[in-house]
Amino acid sequence: MQRVAKLRDELMFAVTEVKTVWKDDKARAYLQQYTSDIPPTVNQLVATLSETIELFENIAKKVQDPDTA
Repeated sequence: MQRVAKLRDELMFAVTEVKTVWKDDKARAYLQQYTSDIPPTVNQLVATLSETIELFENIAKKVQDPDTA
């Protein structure tokens, strides 16, 4: 999850860098259209991964000790 968050941060940094070079309306529209969904999508991915990891950890505990269910 940390790797995904780091990649998101790197991508958003690159987008910020591009914004300093691309200053026309077409560029702003492009960046808005194709990058605005990145942060919420990655946040949802990280949340889903957290839930999945928790589920697998619970399954592993139950397999090791079935009486804890």
